[in-house]
Amino acid sequence: MTLLAPLAAAEPVVRLCADQWMPYNGDPADPKPGYVIELARAVFEPLGIKVDYEVLPWAEALAAVKEGGKSGAIGANKNEADGLILPNEPIGALAVCLLTRADSKWTYDNLASFRGITLGVTKDYSYWPALDTYIERATEKGGIFAADGDDPLETLMQKLQAGEIQVVAESEPILLWHLRSHNLERSQFRVVFKGTVDPIFVAFAPTDEGRRFATQLDEGIRALRKSGELTKLLQRYGLRDWQ
Repeated sequence: MTLLAPLAAAEPVVRLCADQWMPYNGDPADPKPGYVIELARAVFEPLGIKVDYEVLPWAEALAAVKEGGKSGAIGANKNEADGLILPNEPIGALAVCLLTRADSKWTYDNLASFRGITLGVTKDYSYWPALDTYIERATEKGGIFAADGDDPLETLMQKLQAGEIQVVAESEPILLWHLRSHNLERSQFRVVFKGTVDPIFVAFAPTDEGRRFATQLDEGIRALRKSGELTKLLQRYGLRDWQ
């Protein structure tokens, strides 16, 4: 009789996803895949947990985490993470900016300022409550262009440069990274408005495993901050500790 060897236990995996949002997460095959990807590896791999990362459109990423097919969505704010598990430790804190071309005379006073122009946003992103409500209403009237896909900012910036839209809403570090990585001069653009700074998170699946991953990420971030390794990692991407 031949005895079968016992099956090896499956290697634990934390499966992360999001659309490309550098410097936080980008191309999985790039030597610099994004700060959060490197952070996750620094936290989970010493625990024997493999980090798997896939680029997905944002709505698909959130849905995959809610349904349990993925472990966590990178870069969610508290509104977007409704129904998911948030760690205590954010992975950053960002302010939404409104960007226009330098030759534009458009200014922002309040939501009424958007009348008569086309605002470029990323589909299914949450910005701030009043703007989210405006986007929902204005989409039906044609005042919004919502980019989708794996790299929506690329589409938005191309349309802004071509004059097809007049304003782009996006967080400051992401805009700055895009300008640098595409060799675009900051003088070609103008930041018209900068909102309040809000924390962003890796939002985990509402499961026992998701809660465990959230706790492990909390503990890992605190340890890396205490050792100084978090600062070094952030500096590789031109970022600063948000604490």
